[in-house]
Amino acid sequence: MSVAVAERKKYPIYIVLDVSDSMRRGTAGARPPLDEFTEMIPDLIMSLAESRALATTAWIRVIAFGDRPEPLCRMTSLAGPVQVAGPPDAVQTDYVGVLRYLHEQVGPDMRLIEEVGNGRDHRTKVARPLVFFITDGAPYADHRYQHPNEWMPYRDRLVGPPVQARIAAIGLVGAHPRTLWTLATGRPGGQRNAFIAEPQASGDGLARSVIEVIQRSITLSVRAGEMIIDTPRGMRRVDG
Repeated sequence: MSVAVAERKKYPIYIVLDVSDSMRRGTAGARPPLDEFTEMIPDLIMSLAESRALATTAWIRVIAFGDRPEPLCRMTSLAGPVQVAGPPDAVQTDYVGVLRYLHEQVGPDMRLIEEVGNGRDHRTKVARPLVFFITDGAPYADHRYQHPNEWMPYRDRLVGPPVQARIAAIGLVGAHPRTLWTLATGRPGGQRNAFIAEPQASGDGLARSVIEVIQRSITLSVRAGEMIIDTPRGMRRVDG
């Protein structure tokens, strides 16, 4: 007699944070954006973990990128303690390095989630990853601008089969609109999840708005099974 095996879906979530030199500079007396996000990301994770539904279904990884990608938090279930390291010093904004690194990590991360989640009477299905990419600059490494044809192949591997990651690109003041739109995903033929700060937006208010939207997006996306994200206050959606 066959035994029915239940299926439980788990959601891998990635927060990718630009830690380049420009993120360390404040404007008009405001604190540097990196300081704000460094403080708020652990609070975001704690808030998510307080949700019983998310604690049992969501896993998270935090990646810093600048001169090179570095894990601030390895893929960890929200059901357990999540430790986030401080960001490294960096100057550049290496899109090639971080997108290649992200693509290399997704496969092992998904296998880890599956192996930990499987049980005698159930199996784990890993959902398409949710990626929140926060930056304030254009792709730049080795003292030169990185052309899209250098980093787009890694982005396309992430969003194409079998991974099919969903990416929200969130640009602070100084980010490049076209780059954000090219990086982000969205509905076929529709809007992409690419956002950029209004010129006057900066400081704690903007960072807090971004974190609040990410928290709401994770909550709604896990519930709906697809990426749902609102435009943060102080930002606008980038059109193609």
